[in-house]
Amino acid sequence: MMDIAECVARWGFARLFAECVDKIHFDESRTSHTIDAQASEQLVTRFEFYLRHSSETNGHRNYGLIVHDQNETVAKKHTDLMKQFRREGTLWTNIAGIIETPLFVDSQLTSMVQIADVCSYALRRYLENCETDLFKKVFERADRNRGRGSRRPSLHGQ
Repeated sequence: MMDIAECVARWGFARLFAECVDKIHFDESRTSHTIDAQASEQLVTRFEFYLRHSSETNGHRNYGLIVHDQNETVAKKHTDLMKQFRREGTLWTNIAGIIETPLFVDSQLTSMVQIADVCSYALRRYLENCETDLFKKVFERADRNRGRGSRRPSLHGQ
């Protein structure tokens, strides 16, 4: 896994997007979304903003596609959410750069989804157990919204 994380860290062209929600402190009664829907809305919004910014930077309209690991229990829910976001926008923006609905693929058939799983694993291990080895590598590719609003998290003195 460390070899994969080191490889990802060197991909200057790649950006990782993640949303972490503390389930202990999340109160669904205070929001109109489930925890899953709120996290999806955050990811979709941040990806849309990234596509806009990169379009402004390079002078060409950029489009993106969201790819999910095949999971029958979330496929319909996430497809319906994306249709809603495309129709109504998210809390923060309209969706113009993300095409279609999510593409669902079997992670055993595509290495890119497996690489995304390693990045997710690194983030989870960091948040739950303060393990920094993998996290420090993959965090190099984390989207930072042009340096605003998402500072580098503390690596516990490292």
